[in-house]
Amino acid sequence: MKTVDLIVPCYNEEEGLENFVIQTNKVIASLLEYKFRYILVNDGSRDKTYLVIKKLADKFDNIKYISFSRNFGKEAAMYAGLQHSTGDYAAVMDADLQHPPELFPQMLEALEKEGYDCCATRRDSREGESAFRGVFSKLFFKLSNKMTDVKMPYGAMDYRMMTRQMVKSIMELSEVQRFSKGIFSWVGFNTKWISFKTVDRQLGKTTWKFSSLFKYAIDGIACFSVAPLRFTAVMGGVIFLISLIYIIITLIQTLFFGITTPGYVTMLCAILFMGGITEMSIGILGEYIGRIYMETKDRPIYITQFTNFDDDEKETQEQ
Repeated sequence: MKTVDLIVPCYNEEEGLENFVIQTNKVIASLLEYKFRYILVNDGSRDKTYLVIKKLADKFDNIKYISFSRNFGKEAAMYAGLQHSTGDYAAVMDADLQHPPELFPQMLEALEKEGYDCCATRRDSREGESAFRGVFSKLFFKLSNKMTDVKMPYGAMDYRMMTRQMVKSIMELSEVQRFSKGIFSWVGFNTKWISFKTVDRQLGKTTWKFSSLFKYAIDGIACFSVAPLRFTAVMGGVIFLISLIYIIITLIQTLFFGITTPGYVTMLCAILFMGGITEMSIGILGEYIGRIYMETKDRPIYITQFTNFDDDEKETQEQ
């Protein structure tokens, strides 16, 4: 009997976590040829998520959990779950039922019968999503695919099921600044994409605000591309050429027509433009230098406070 680990990052999921397990159990009950195990990762929740997880672990034998000492982020939670996974297959999904467990049979068929290493999901549309957020999402995928070596279809989600070989390859990438969508694509392997329509969560509230999504988009580009750095270099070269041409024109005008009184507006615009370009360039450099600084610290990706894994699997700090 093959085993499947369900890795579920949890942050403030007190209201909907039990319902998630109940609904998921209904699906896996029909897949008798597989043995499923939950790995619930409490990412420093501020509500009673940890108590709900402990209650569920006492009730169901197939529930394992890891509870962080503080909030380290969803990327760290996914890494922790994959690190503790030992099943033949591993699935990453959210606890809000926006990642429907009803897709398990289709995912398993892709891995078992069609020979894929990964079955990943992308959303066709999302009910209740603002037009602005939709435009921003499309822009991110378009820019990311142009600026980086990793290619992701529009609407790509973290929800996917992978073989043990692919999980081992992902675990070899242990950087602190993580962007899992990019990592999943970077390691390669044969991936089947399936589409579905997501809906708003029924219980609890989403913790993803636009500011968080914007930062996430920056992480996605900065983690897999140096294109912004090259852009600043090219922009500097273009400005230099424009300045050189302007200097030549000014010298010619001075030699043939004499010195003219410079315009205040022209000078002010030039100063503001160059100041803005300089600040933007420093900001881009700072983004990359900051990431180098964080990686050189060699800090753990997360710290475990509580877990019900066996003693030989317990670690106070994981990297």
